Amino acid sequence: MKREMLAGLLLLVAAGALYWRTVQLEQQTPQARAEAEPDFVARSLRTRSYDENGRLAAQIAAESMVHFQEEGRTEFRDPVYLIYPEGSQGIWKVRSEQGRLMDARHVELEKDVIITAIEPNEPLRTIRTEFLELDLETMILTTDRPLRAHGETFEVDAVGLWADLNLNQINLNSKVSASYEVP
Repeated sequence: MKREMLAGLLLLVAAGALYWRTVQLEQQTPQARAEAEPDFVARSLRTRSYDENGRLAAQIAAESMVHFQEEGRTEFRDPVYLIYPEGSQGIWKVRSEQGRLMDARHVELEKDVIITAIEPNEPLRTIRTEFLELDLETMILTTDRPLRAHGETFEVDAVGLWADLNLNQINLNSKVSASYEVP
């Protein structure tokens, strides 16, 4: 008799919990429900994007991707972007632990962001920071966070960066300090 009563009580508690969860989900706005549920998820993603002339503009690889169609937002885990700027032979590799693509154009990367020049003759080799914004249409990188840049014979610390990869121009915003190695 005690077992039946215990089983009945457990069933009643489970039904109550299920009813409570259903009420909570119904009270959410449609937008909150859409935010909570991605439209699709991909693992070990690899994709390429081309410019209007059919030239390879970027390659993206990520451990995983979660896409929210309604918001126009895609979240990446361990993204790696290979960027091919217009009119340049250079290739830039940008990687981080987390990333977001908004409106198919604006990328936000955070946690251990590393920008690497793939071109062997590029004087600047790597830039490290904790947050970076990238406009895939204009190929402009920006950050307002501290960063460290390394070249073949120099190291630079600064706060903030603006870089146009198409023009191969980089501006460090403030608190710039550098050390050079004389060969």
